[in-house]
Amino acid sequence: CGGGGGDGGGTCTPAATTTVTLAAGGVSPKAVCVLPGGSVTFVNDDDVAHTIAGDIPCTELDLGPIDPMTSDAATMPTLRVCTFHEAADPDNVAFQGTVAVTNGPATGPGY
Repeated sequence: CGGGGGDGGGTCTPAATTTVTLAAGGVSPKAVCVLPGGSVTFVNDDDVAHTIAGDIPCTELDLGPIDPMTSDAATMPTLRVCTFHEAADPDNVAFQGTVAVTNGPATGPGY
């Protein structure tokens, strides 16, 4: 799941796991979906550490620093739509994204 990651509309079918890549230019894809109880793995392909922070109430996305060429995962237990950002630069839209925790397909920008 995760779809194309562009800004256009699309559809994402949830799975038990999905991946978001962190790179110098931002996160990709910008929107992913996962089944309740599933996990989102953030893989840092950049040469600097990134710290992902979930927007309230999605604190399960509050991950510590993810060092270059490593990963960390968040388990998403509850049906809802969560947004996240880079903790050091919360206004940088390139490092903002969405996780839909759903039992059915999610649609919208970024999927």
